[in-house]
Amino acid sequence: MPLLIPQILLALAILLACAAGVWLMINARSVARLFRSTGLIEPGPGPRLHSKRAVLAVFVAFNIGWIASIAIWSWALSDEAAETVVTPE
Repeated sequence: MPLLIPQILLALAILLACAAGVWLMINARSVARLFRSTGLIEPGPGPRLHSKRAVLAVFVAFNIGWIASIAIWSWALSDEAAETVVTPE
């Protein structure tokens, strides 16, 4: 595998986590509505909220992004990654 592939995968995972995190922060009222069952968090007044399914999908994407970035980074630091990368001769 070329050295560029792990770097691209890491960049995509970081981009996914950042984009999902920004969306969750911008739509904090919808996130609050998702966890409203506790009674401690209530969404405030404002524009129309997004569906619970959409918020949950972005929440899952955020978690997949940061977990994948940690996994790729950990793999890149291991000896196995050094053996997998093929250098052009």
